[in-house]
Amino acid sequence: MGTDETFGEGTACTASELIRLPRPRVWFLLTDFTAAPLWLPGVTEMHADGPLATGVEVDVHVGNHVRTHTVSSFIPEHELCISTGDGDVHTTYAYRLADSGDDTRLELAIDVVVSAALAAEAEGIRASVAADEAGHLARFRAYAELAP
Repeated sequence: MGTDETFGEGTACTASELIRLPRPRVWFLLTDFTAAPLWLPGVTEMHADGPLATGVEVDVHVGNHVRTHTVSSFIPEHELCISTGDGDVHTTYAYRLADSGDDTRLELAIDVVVSAALAAEAEGIRASVAADEAGHLARFRAYAELAP
């Protein structure tokens, strides 16, 4: 069982991709959760429980498992932060979009907070998250640039 005391936050990984599309289009594709299985390996379904806004829950299905994420920050066409976890491990995916000429710079930072009980395992947990998410933005870029 988890505890409210945390060992601390640490960045598991960061990534940045230049996507050859305007920011509004990238935002639309990023927040089209029904298309997530096309670029997120293992995800079979993803949907929000309401219109996208801070506090909205997003269910991510991986096979027979469902993990609920919560939109923790939302600035349309600029930032989307989705957090998940309770107890000993809490993960936040922070997507930030910026214009780069006619293109869009999409950045992702994945932060992991662990409880004091898992302090000795914190770096290993972050390394595992980083390995699982390797190529995340590159897959999104490839999908986005070919999307109809």
